[in-house]
Formats: sequence, C-alpha cells, structure tokens
Amino acid sequence: MGDNGFITYQAGTDAERAFTDAVEDARYEYGNRGYTGTIAEKDDYTVVTTTPMPLNEATEYAERLLDVDDSRVSDKRGPAGAVPVLTGERTVEVIITTADAPAGGFEGSYEDAARAVLTARGLLAEGEEVAYGVTGSYQLHPITRRPYTGTMKVPLVNGPLEHTGWLFFGVAPC
Repeated sequence: MGDNGFITYQAGTDAERAFTDAVEDARYEYGNRGYTGTIAEKDDYTVVTTTPMPLNEATEYAERLLDVDDSRVSDKRGPAGAVPVLTGERTVEVIITTADAPAGGFEGSYEDAARAVLTARGLLAEGEEVAYGVTGSYQLHPITRRPYTGTMKVPLVNGPLEHTGWLFFGVAPC
C-alpha cells in the first residue's frame, strides 16, 4: 500500500460543510472501496492558514507544503490541510417579476435576461459578468416564448475577490 498526494477545491464558506461535501464527492467519483489516494480517505482536516488567498496561490502553497512533507498534512492517516480560497466567482438567485420583463419578454438568451435584470437592479459589481449556465424555472411569454417571470440562479465571474471556498490537500493511502 502506497500513498498519493491530492489537492481538491470545494465551494462553500463553511469549512466543515465544504470538507464533508469534498469527501462525499470523492467517494461518489472513486467509490467507497478505500485506498483511493483522494480526500475520500480523510476523516478530518486542519486549517493551515486562516488567510484567504486566490485559488492559484492556495494551490502553490499546498504544493509547497506537500513537497516539504509538512507534518500537518503529510500523514496519510492524519487530517487534510485546508486553506480558505478567494475567487471573483459567485452565484446569485434572482426573482424576475413582470415588472422586470419587457412587454414581449427578454431578447436573446437566459444569460441576456439575467444580465438585464441584474444591471437594472445594480447587482453587478464593476467588471463582473454573467457566465454561461443560468438555471432555474421561468415562465415564458405566451407569444414570444422568451423568459418573462420566474427564478434564475445566475453564475457570475470577474467580480471582486471574496471567500467562496476551501482548498483541501494532503496525502492519502492508495
């Protein structure tokens, strides 16, 4: 039996919940057979720094700690390391009412509809953009079949950096 280094990002600002989700995701992907060399083998984590950092910096930091066999994360039976991560990405939920929608519904895609509502409400930060992948439930205009009212979950990118997730890393048996 050997060991394997792993690094995985999980969205969520609550470390405990993010850790649980990361372990569950790895178990779903790799199974419950054990010895996967992933976070699925971990029962606990330790926060190695409370200073949030962008994902690329957090990854470099994790790689350095793994390279030098830092005792906080190098035991394959010990806890995973955790670093809070800053990103300019977030998802907002927007409720669209008939007051938001033009008479014939929005032009273009769901992303265009979300952008129009977020802009009108002043909810986009400077430089922030609507990303592809708007989901939700919408009522369509009866004639134009364009989004008219409903709820949208809108992914946004290029916004101001904020704590949005955790980077977990360590060594696990494989």
